[in-house]
Amino acid sequence: MSSMNRPILPVALLSGLFVFLLQSSVQAVTIGGTPSEGDEDASGLTAMFAGDRFENFRNMDRFVPISTMPASPNPWRLGENLNSLEYEGEFHGKGVALQEFIALSDTSAFVVIKKGKVIFEHYAHGDSRESLHTSFSVAKSFTSALVGIALGEGKISSLSDPIREYLPELTNKSFDGVTIRHILQMSSGLRFNENYTDPKSDINKMVGMVPPMTYLEYINTLEREHEPGTYNHYASINTQLLGILLSRVTGESITDYMTRKLWHPVGMEQKGLWTLDPTGNELTMGGLAASARDYARLGLLYLNGGKRGDRVVLPPGWAKESVTPNEPHLMPGENSGSSNTSGYMYQWWTPREWDGDFLARGIWGQSIYVHPGNQVVIVKLAADQKNFDTRFKLGYLDYVQKLGQSLVD
Repeated sequence: MSSMNRPILPVALLSGLFVFLLQSSVQAVTIGGTPSEGDEDASGLTAMFAGDRFENFRNMDRFVPISTMPASPNPWRLGENLNSLEYEGEFHGKGVALQEFIALSDTSAFVVIKKGKVIFEHYAHGDSRESLHTSFSVAKSFTSALVGIALGEGKISSLSDPIREYLPELTNKSFDGVTIRHILQMSSGLRFNENYTDPKSDINKMVGMVPPMTYLEYINTLEREHEPGTYNHYASINTQLLGILLSRVTGESITDYMTRKLWHPVGMEQKGLWTLDPTGNELTMGGLAASARDYARLGLLYLNGGKRGDRVVLPPGWAKESVTPNEPHLMPGENSGSSNTSGYMYQWWTPREWDGDFLARGIWGQSIYVHPGNQVVIVKLAADQKNFDTRFKLGYLDYVQKLGQSLVD
């Protein structure tokens, strides 16, 4: 079912390219941005971020090996853009109209859906309705959906199961007591530093060790920093471990399983691309490219409780459970049990000022925001270097949240 396109590249170069979809360029630090929650930091490899980033983010297959999920034969029709939205909200203390916000945030695609209808749709910088835009860590939320599906099918017996019941190669004592749920919640307790500017960081060590090591062999070297299930610390390696788990229990590639169980049932209008890592496996921690409307369809699926119309795609209750923090270390706001001020659950975030809303998000300004109370889904795709400055990143999220909260009727 999958279609492969694998450029022939030296292993060292391929390892570096794999890191692309997890990082910013070093330049992000030079403009005053600092590493912050949920962001993978910086690297010396800048080809994908040099020149026209918008063009590059639309064409990740020029830089990395990919696999392809074909468009659904039965697409979820969203209708044409009603273009009925006018909005002005506060950004950094002043009123900013939506079009101005889109421009200042280097946004290339912005879609607003209210009660299943597209009320605003805007593309810039060469993007279009058909463009496939890399989403970085938004991919984590898709991976979470697949875990729910595998759980519903009985391929995973329980989220309370120890991860090593399925991956016995994890013999390191760091995995004593670590469950699948802990990994979903970024609460595995593993020590993992994603600072790319630090040559001794774990992510940089990983790039030099995988290959020849497999991911499981590398993950098995990690040490424990916290007791499992007690502290929320965003570490992308957790999501990569979920991808390995999924391939193990399903006996399929992520591409094939997701095509059959999510991409086609949800009715994705365009094809989707997965970045492949140096070992030929999907980069579940940050390697998905899709169109803006197809990202919106995932938001709609969760808004509708895991259903597309009458068709059940996610197990009953999974959508709600996935986005509802239920333990102290997962709650939004200032939290001694978390390295983030945003809340977290199963690879989905909640805003600092939680209103029952939730979002998927990735570096450079990607997000799928959902406000269930107002039946709103907002997709924002960008190539915005300012997003590495915490003042801008949180300001952007606040603006989108206020937009969603404003759409009451």
